[in-house]
This record gives sequence, C-alpha cells and structure tokens, in this order.
Amino acid sequence: MVMQREPSFDAQRIDVFLSVLLHGSLSRAATALETTQSTISRQISELEAQCGGRLFHRNGRGMVATDLGTRLTPRFRTLRRDMEELLQEARGAATEVSGVVRLGLLPTVAIALAPRLFHEVRQRYPKVTLSLLEGYSGQLEEWLGHDVTDFAVLFHYRKGKPGRQDVLARVDACLIGARRDKLTAAPSVPFDALSNIPLVLPTAPNPLRTLLEQVFSKRRLTLNSPVEANSLQVQLELVAAGGCYTITPYFAAAKQIRAGQLQASLVTQPAIERSMTLAMSTQRSPSVAVREVARLVRQLLQEMQATDIWRRPSA
Repeated sequence: MVMQREPSFDAQRIDVFLSVLLHGSLSRAATALETTQSTISRQISELEAQCGGRLFHRNGRGMVATDLGTRLTPRFRTLRRDMEELLQEARGAATEVSGVVRLGLLPTVAIALAPRLFHEVRQRYPKVTLSLLEGYSGQLEEWLGHDVTDFAVLFHYRKGKPGRQDVLARVDACLIGARRDKLTAAPSVPFDALSNIPLVLPTAPNPLRTLLEQVFSKRRLTLNSPVEANSLQVQLELVAAGGCYTITPYFAAAKQIRAGQLQASLVTQPAIERSMTLAMSTQRSPSVAVREVARLVRQLLQEMQATDIWRRPSA
C-alpha cells in the first residue's frame, strides 16, 4: 500500500497570504511584493485548494480573512518564521546575527529613529534586514498580538508603569502652528487656550485623541476638529498651510520648525505627557537578531533622550 503524503506548504504562498492579510487588497499586496495582481490571485487560489477552503472574502473594505483564514494565520506566521530560521541554520548563518526583524513604530517616532537605526544596524549587523511597519498605538498593539511585528515602540498615556513594557523616555506634547502664528509664538500655551481652535487630529480610536477628549470634557472646553488625518505628514502640511493646528511631540515637527515652516508651543496646565515604551511580541520567543535590534533601539532612544530631542527647547 502506497502512503499518500500531504503536500508541504510553500513559503511563497504563505508570504502572499500574509501580505494580502496585512494590506487588505490584492493590488496593494502585489505592489508590496513587486509582482502582479494575477500572480497574487493564483497563489491564494492554490493555497486555498491546499487548505480545503476559502481563506479570504471581499467586503466594502477589501480582502478580509474568513474564519478558516483567521484560524490558520498564527500557524502560517509561525511556520514561515520556522522556515526562515531553518534556512539560515542550513546556510551556516546561525553563528552570526542575521534574519528579518519586524519593528512597529509610531509615525512620530519613525521620523526621528528610523534613519539612525538603519545606519547602526547596517554597520553592526549587515545580515539583518529591518522591516519597519508604521502605525498608531492601537494598530501596533494588534500587530504584536497577531505576530505581525516582533516588537514595537509605543506611547503610554495612563499614569503608572505599563505592564510588560519597558519605559524608555518621557515625551511632552506641543501645539504646532504655522509660521508667524500668534498662539504658538510663545514658549508655552495653557491647555485651556486650545478650546475651540481648529485642530487636525487622528481618526478615532486613537489614544491621544481619547486623552484630549477626556481632558476637554473634564475642563468643559470645546474640542474643534474640522479635519482628521492619520498621516503625520499630512497633518503637518495642513498646519503649515495655515488655518489649523495639531498636537504632537516637538521632535516630530523639528525639521519643519528649523526650516521656519512651523512653530511649536509646549502645552501646559496641564501638560500632555506620554511615556515612550518598548513592547515585545508575546507570540514567540525572540530570535537573536530581534533581541540585538531591540537592545539597539533601547540604546538609541535613551541616547536621544539625553540630548533632549523629545522635548521642546527652552529658548
């Protein structure tokens, strides 16, 4: 009697599945993987045939995992990581730091950290590939829980030490205005002065927005947000054009401030202070590469804190 062997899962098909899951559409996944939409569709169909059921269905937002796809997602991620680690060991790379490290970053932090991190990793660990994923705190926490990222740099808004997260720095928030704006010309601005001014804020749910809504309500102030934008760059461009403000850490707008395009005034009475934290994925034990890059991120962020990059200059 001849034993029937189940076909093994193909790494490329798993990569396609995870890309469609991340990007939510065949076209965006094709762009990310530098291939065609028809190739992506064929790979998904072949994987579905192998799994014996549909892995995605379409709705108004794009491609969404079915119940089967959702159940298989953590298994696919683990299998793909195991394949990569096995391949590295087979190539004799286990003695040196190598592999892909997936780091989730807030837009504000990515601007300041990403260039420094890239150069340090390239110099120290040339066989490590950085995969930088940008998102807001809620997205990053979700990605950590679903093994999309190995670790992430987050903002913690609540008082007290966050559970299972390392506090790296304290960050003040500033009111950002256009060049020659009167409200942001002073070094600081009281919180109550934010009442009814047009603010560009991220869409809900967002921790900063939630915090602002709570403080505005408690102080019986009017929160006026006529435009929403999840892109930090779009927020800053809107502010630079005049007629509105945004609230963000000083360092996130430092380049435009130095260029004379924007102004920053520290929000006080009360201040909007946040803790910058580093959180590791709980879905698997970190590889050597993940541990080394996480250590490097801690070091870089603490060095940057020592130069007061996270806070508005006093003069």
